[in-house]
Amino acid sequence: MKRQSVLSGSVWLIGSALLAKILGAIFRIPLTAMLGGTGMGYFSCAYGLFLPVFALSVTGINTAVSAVTAQALARNDPQAADRTAHLAQRVFGICGLLGSLLLFLPAESFCAHLLHNPQASLAVRCFAPAIWFCCINAVLRGIFEGHHNMQPTAVSQAAEGIGRVVCGLGLCRFVCTHPALLPAGIALPEAAAAAAIAGVTLSTAIGTLTLLLFPQPKCPASAVPAAHRAKNDRMLLRALFRTLLPVAAASLVTNLTTLIDLAAGMRLLAPKQAQANFLYGAYAGLAVTVFSLVPAVTNMFGKGVFPAFAESYARHRTDEMQAHAETVMQRTALLALPAGFGIAVLAEPLLTMLFPARPAEIAAASPALSVLGIAVIFSAWSYPLFSMMQAAGHAGDTVRIMLAGAAVKLLCNLLLIPRTGLRGMAWATVCCYALILLLALRRFRLRTGIRLRLLRLCFCELFCGGLCAAAAIAGYTKLTAQIPQRIAVSGAVAAGGAVYFAAYAILTHLRRKPQHYFP
Repeated sequence: MKRQSVLSGSVWLIGSALLAKILGAIFRIPLTAMLGGTGMGYFSCAYGLFLPVFALSVTGINTAVSAVTAQALARNDPQAADRTAHLAQRVFGICGLLGSLLLFLPAESFCAHLLHNPQASLAVRCFAPAIWFCCINAVLRGIFEGHHNMQPTAVSQAAEGIGRVVCGLGLCRFVCTHPALLPAGIALPEAAAAAAIAGVTLSTAIGTLTLLLFPQPKCPASAVPAAHRAKNDRMLLRALFRTLLPVAAASLVTNLTTLIDLAAGMRLLAPKQAQANFLYGAYAGLAVTVFSLVPAVTNMFGKGVFPAFAESYARHRTDEMQAHAETVMQRTALLALPAGFGIAVLAEPLLTMLFPARPAEIAAASPALSVLGIAVIFSAWSYPLFSMMQAAGHAGDTVRIMLAGAAVKLLCNLLLIPRTGLRGMAWATVCCYALILLLALRRFRLRTGIRLRLLRLCFCELFCGGLCAAAAIAGYTKLTAQIPQRIAVSGAVAAGGAVYFAAYAILTHLRRKPQHYFP
């Protein structure tokens, strides 16, 4: 099999990750417009379960298979790499099948008693087969990556993203336009959400088929006695699970906030289940969709700094580590601060531009989105810190920090949602990510000796971000009285961006002079 350089493999993975984020936005925005708050409530219940399973397979199983395969090849033991592939396919294939059955069979009681949303059971059942496909996907990707071939992973991710858009939106639109075909007793929002989830499941199958098109690496069978082969297999399985368990724990913790919102929202948002489902659907479908766009892009900075920081840390070059850390935090702030402030002041106009046919959902979600604009900044800054701590070999710290943030999220949800509804859920997210950022900064300083003074380091970005928000809201107020609303929003965003980059260029020029006028 052709081995790729680290740079070539990184380019493939980063490119596919960016494409996946773009396709994710293309998928969620029109889907929300079709389903509305009620349908998105059902969809979000099933998709909220899909995300932890997807993260568990992509990070946990994928990483374990890749690491054990690469270690076997490094020992010049291709037979062990081949046995790892066979064992992983068998073991995780069975685990995925059991997971699918355990979710499919009791879906109705699971949704009724745990999620307090029994109408979401059809969508959950449609999602169940995706567990098996995700497990097989992760094993196949891990095999290729262990052989230093990132191309199959990148191509399958792109195929899966395209399949999600085509199948998910296509099936949902078909159900929405053919309500007469629905069986008796199934409402249109319930069926449309299930159809969209079925499209997501089909996309995981497309990803699996794409991986199977690539020739898998094969090693000649060796004449190893059965007793020795069984012993070697047990050692390989122990190695797989030794790598899998901590990474899986970290991925599950990362998705705890979504599960906390899902469980708490359906219980606390409203006394009636239908109203709670509508509110949570508006929040997850509109506010969270817009909120997640910015961190999805800025997270690429964290991925980019990982190899350079790991190399500097291994060589104990503190000055290089300081330079890498300051650069990545400033680059993140360059995008996150104006975007977060802009979302905070233009929440309702942005939602109206993206979802013009959903006024009721916009009215419910826009106050929460204005608060989530602040959380955008904390969330975007946290990921590069996590990436650098992982590069320094302290991944366990990130798990503990995320657990602390999840605990604060749960506590704030319980205190704030009964009083302020969706806005309380959004403030809980702000508190969660603010605590995560503070703890990450402290732990990063203790582990590396590097102290990041974010307010001083990113003063220009912070000041210019405030000017950007002021220009955007002023421009929108003036333009909306003269031109159509959608054009007014675009003009306001353009005005804010122009002011931001002009002010940033001026301040950056002044800071390069010998006299420092700014901190």
